[in-house]
Amino acid sequence: MRLLLMSHGNMAIETLKSAEMILGHIDNMKAIGLQPNQGPEDLQKAAEEFINDNPNQDKTMVAVDLLGGTPSNVVVRLMAKYPDLEVISGLNLPMVIGFANQVMMGMDVDKQSLISEAQNGVVDVNAKLNG
Repeated sequence: MRLLLMSHGNMAIETLKSAEMILGHIDNMKAIGLQPNQGPEDLQKAAEEFINDNPNQDKTMVAVDLLGGTPSNVVVRLMAKYPDLEVISGLNLPMVIGFANQVMMGMDVDKQSLISEAQNGVVDVNAKLNG
């Protein structure tokens, strides 16, 4: 499986860089961000380039930063053209690391476990340490 990270600004790009700082290079993953001088059509073009550059015909998952924002709206349009896309929102570093770990271990990527990892990455550290 492949993963495309999409966000406003550089969040997706920097999240991928952070994951690769921890794990090393991650194959089959790309990050794109909507820049202030771009429109939805620019983001869609970049996303479609990744989706279509798939010589092994691997399934593609897309993780967006925010449900209802421009990146997720672009992906919803792409889902009509590419019905096999798997899409999740709430992009964060634990989600990306979880995806990479599942792929590196030769596992089938479990979308629900990625969502759980993303949610479990949000912790009240004060309560954790004082509780």
